[in-house]
Amino acid sequence: MTDAIKIPAELKQVLEFMQAVPEQYEGVATIYNAVEAPLRAEWDKLPGSAQKVVESFEQFQAVVSYTLVGPCAELLQMIEKTNEGDAEADEQQADAMMQQLFSQGIKMMIKDLKAARRDIPLRNELIAPFKA
Repeated sequence: MTDAIKIPAELKQVLEFMQAVPEQYEGVATIYNAVEAPLRAEWDKLPGSAQKVVESFEQFQAVVSYTLVGPCAELLQMIEKTNEGDAEADEQQADAMMQQLFSQGIKMMIKDLKAARRDIPLRNELIAPFKA
């Protein structure tokens, strides 16, 4: 990890718990920052009982960010393989696809957070990085 990359404490806990290699930190931090606004909008709509599954929004943001690493990497690889035409159009399409991926990932994780209120193993999985 370079000194130029600011890793929030909650994200660092998740990365260390998941034994991520330092080379991944910058990419995960980028996702962490990119999902903040749309995730916050969904978080604010949640009932308090769902928000209390984790200790803070930042913890949930860190878990969501790490969860999105694999799908984002796959999407970027797919985009690179098909990137042949107009560069600006390709970039716009790639951005739209990434936003769709974030939207679907956030939706899935919000659903999991709500379910974790009653599903103790799921709750434990979500909070495990912060209990280690």
